[in-house]
Amino acid sequence: MGMAENMSIPVNVGVVLDLGSDLDGKIALSCIEMALSDFYATHGDYRTRLVLNTRDSMKDVVGAAAAGSLSLSLSHTHTL
Repeated sequence: MGMAENMSIPVNVGVVLDLGSDLDGKIALSCIEMALSDFYATHGDYRTRLVLNTRDSMKDVVGAAAAGSLSLSLSHTHTL
């Protein structure tokens, strides 16, 4: 196989969780990461790879939404 065939295509995905809570956010992140790992173990031929961009909501729902919106808007300006 050529080198170009082995290259993956990163797809940025924003994940906003309350990582400071009673483990709920950390458990959720762990589950997401395990699901991705299991998926790519079964579908190794997929070239796209999700890249988790994790942000802590710090127990602030409005701030979390704003952080997610800002992250998305910044990621779009860099990819255009």
